[in-house]
Amino acid sequence: MEYNMKLVDSYFHRVKKGKKKYEIRLNDPKRQQLKIGDIIYFESIDDKKIIKTKVDDLIEYDSFKELLDNYDIEDIGLETDTKEKLLDMLNTFYNKENQEKYKALAIKIVVLEKSCGIAIFKDDKVLLVHQNVGNWSLPKGHVEENETEEETALREVKEETNIDVKIIPGFRKVITYSPKENVLKDVVFFIGKPLNNDIIKQEKEIQEIKYVTKEEAKELLYYKEAQDVIDEIFSYYENIK
Repeated sequence: MEYNMKLVDSYFHRVKKGKKKYEIRLNDPKRQQLKIGDIIYFESIDDKKIIKTKVDDLIEYDSFKELLDNYDIEDIGLETDTKEKLLDMLNTFYNKENQEKYKALAIKIVVLEKSCGIAIFKDDKVLLVHQNVGNWSLPKGHVEENETEEETALREVKEETNIDVKIIPGFRKVITYSPKENVLKDVVFFIGKPLNNDIIKQEKEIQEIKYVTKEEAKELLYYKEAQDVIDEIFSYYENIK
């Protein structure tokens, strides 16, 4: 099942960064429908942005005080909050009668991210980009609202490298890894050929772009999941070129 919840901007951004690991709610009838594995879309009240998360655990407590006693404040609120301040806020938001009737619920959440990219081949080599703040990778980026996976991949390649690409049909590979604590990221890769060779790096994000062999790619790529998929990418390309 999928659910929608709203958050003020400060809490929203802590969830997005994977720092707020638990959402605290009254365990009312709506929350009682939640199950582990359900999807929760958190929407920022301030700017209407949305984060997709997965319910990783559900823990009920007799009171919000008991709940707060079991967690570090950084995992459930803001770094500047105290448990006393947070408890006062919860007591103001939820009346005593409802708290006694429904109890308190800690919803453990994992942020789900999705990016799409393209393995671009030229002269039997694949193109890699080196992020200004980050590692070597295939060109890729986050899916924006209402985009298809292919649209995201083509847009991100164009933004990062200035290359227009023709996607070769028949290949779609998804790898999943954790770039930081409490965040799971799916990356969808396609295979393509460049339609132009006018490489211009996106100065704000990219420090270097180059075509490399399979062996060089496996040496440069940081995440093991990305290293492993290179063999599959090259194998497919070599069968269709």
